[in-house]
Amino acid sequence: MDEPRWTARELEVISELRALGRDVDPDPATTARIRADIERKLEHEPDRRRRALATVLAAAAALIVVAGGVGLLLSRGSLPGDPLYGVKRASESAELQFTFDDAARGAKHLRFAANRLDELSEMRSPDTTAFLTTLSAFAVEARSGTAQLTPLGVRGDAAAFTTLRTWAHEQRAKLVALAPPSGARDELERARALLNRIDQRALALTERLSCYRITTGSYDDLGAVPAAGECSVAQDALFGAPAPVPPPLADSPSPEPVEIMTAPAGPTSSGSTAPVVPLPTAPVTSSEATPTETVWQPPISAPTSPRTPSTSTPTPQPLISIPPLVPGLPGLGIG
Repeated sequence: MDEPRWTARELEVISELRALGRDVDPDPATTARIRADIERKLEHEPDRRRRALATVLAAAAALIVVAGGVGLLLSRGSLPGDPLYGVKRASESAELQFTFDDAARGAKHLRFAANRLDELSEMRSPDTTAFLTTLSAFAVEARSGTAQLTPLGVRGDAAAFTTLRTWAHEQRAKLVALAPPSGARDELERARALLNRIDQRALALTERLSCYRITTGSYDDLGAVPAAGECSVAQDALFGAPAPVPPPLADSPSPEPVEIMTAPAGPTSSGSTAPVVPLPTAPVTSSEATPTETVWQPPISAPTSPRTPSTSTPTPQPLISIPPLVPGLPGLGIG
């Protein structure tokens, strides 16, 4: 291949361009400054990436929240078999988990059970599987709500029984209006029997609220079980009833008799002295006083010696003698 032939003018232009390139080369100081700027930008690049990643994640979370809220709104009207029906059931479970009051939890169980019957009434030509699944969910919610409310009614919240009976009557009307598939009629009859049991349970407990014994103390799938038998009220539960008197203590020791000694009253007309006669006192039984009471002995009159008619001097009063406290010492006399 032949080499290109340059003219004198072309060679002159090339020479001038090469000279111009050498004139615009940066000096060493400018080159160092440019290199430092580039290194500094590279050092801050990871922080920028982290900030960018955080922004993307926040946007994604906000999108999920918005989508979840829209999904919840759209799932409220969903029916069994719809794509958003699982979201609806999950939101109901979450609502129950954040409800801590027993009365509120029982009311929500009943509301969710009513939702299942509303869904069955809105389903057009439901298949047997979907119908049975929804009816089974209704029975579970109904039992849970009843078991939550019956103990509250026994403990004094009588309005819980009224709520149960009213709810049972409303749901019974919904069941009557349903047109079940041929393979779900037996399950529908069991749901009706369940509503009758709930109504009868609430009625039985309401009628025994004034009885001494309301329940048997046991529980079943509907909660508190009412007691059977005669409705009686305990005597000690009546206002103003006297308190029972405790029986006497049979093993309590009897107090020892107290002896009062009388001293001789001096010589009598016959020249003899009156003997010292111990006088026993009747012991106090436990039936006369309770152990917490203080029993005081009645005053006892000391007997005197027989009086003889005398015209000269009156007969002196008898002396009360106390035996010596220490052997060998004389006794004491009062009189």
